[in-house]
Order: sequence, then structure tokens, then C-alpha cells
Amino acid sequence: MNLNKSLILVLLCTCSALAQANTKFDLTQEVKIAAANSYADLKNKRIVYEGPVTLTQGSLVLKADELSSYTDEKTGKRILLAKGKPATYSQQVEDGRTVQASANEISYNIDSRIMGLKGSAEVEQDGSKVSADSIVYDIEKQQLSSQSSGKKDDQVITIIKPENYQQELQDKGEQDQPQPQKEKQQ
Repeated sequence: MNLNKSLILVLLCTCSALAQANTKFDLTQEVKIAAANSYADLKNKRIVYEGPVTLTQGSLVLKADELSSYTDEKTGKRILLAKGKPATYSQQVEDGRTVQASANEISYNIDSRIMGLKGSAEVEQDGSKVSADSIVYDIEKQQLSSQSSGKKDDQVITIIKPENYQQELQDKGEQDQPQPQKEKQQ
């Protein structure tokens, strides 16, 4: 396996932790929203919380200056939108590690399970990090897409901690090894 494929594998394993988040447990927990102010327009299916705002559900913590929940009239999609400088998201994954994300705007499509991070977007786990102007993460498909703003010096930056890279290679090597067969007893 060449180095580029190895780096991509590590990046995907690092970022796919969002999909492996302990969501089954978290989804069974109550949602608590603490905010300075709130406004609800029940007829139009829109709620706005002004901050600082903290949403917690199990290990999931979302912090923002403003948090709104609404149903898009045209598509019928249910959207959660957090804005801040930055808005932050963290959630514990099944192995106990924490995934963190931040951006000026975090949108989450509840129906399609797609998270969009816009403006100084970052996703981090165990010191490995992806930074870009925008990041889209499809939780169901475990696919991550990062884009720069297109401005002259703006780039997508990926930082992979050496110990994470080495551990992923070691884990991959163990999976590729044939398992010894048990001897048949007579």
C-alpha cells in the first residue's frame, strides 16, 4: 500500500468515528437545551434559542451563540442550525474517545443524517485533525468531503498524529493476517 493510500485510510478511520459515535445510547437520553432566550413559532415549526446556548443529549454536547430548529417548507427536511464564533460539537465514541468539531455554522439534517460545517471548520479526534473552509459529513455513508474557500492561500489541511497512523497500520496488518485454525481433536 503506498503512502497516499495509507494516509487516506487513516484520515477516513479518524473521521469515520463520527459515524460510530455512541448515538444509539445518546438517542435514548433526554435532550436538554440551556439558553439565555428562546422563541417558538409552532405554526411554522421553528424554534430559536439565543445564547450562549448549550444542547446536551447523553455524551453529545453542542454549544453555540444561536441554535435554531426548523422544517424547510420546500423540502420538508428537519434542520438543526448552530451558529457561533465558533459553534462546537463533541460526542464520545463507543471506545471512549471523543470526537470534536467546530465551525462558524454547523447544520445537521436530521432526516438524512448529514452534518455541514461552514467557516473555519475543523473535525478532530485524538490529535488528528481536518481543517477547511467547509466540511460535509454523511454519517450514514461514513463519507467526509472538505473544501477550501477557493481564495489564494486557503487550503484543506489534514494533520495526522504519528501514533494514530502507526496504530492504524498495525491494526490493518493484524486484520490482514490469516487466523490460525484450531486443530481437530480425535
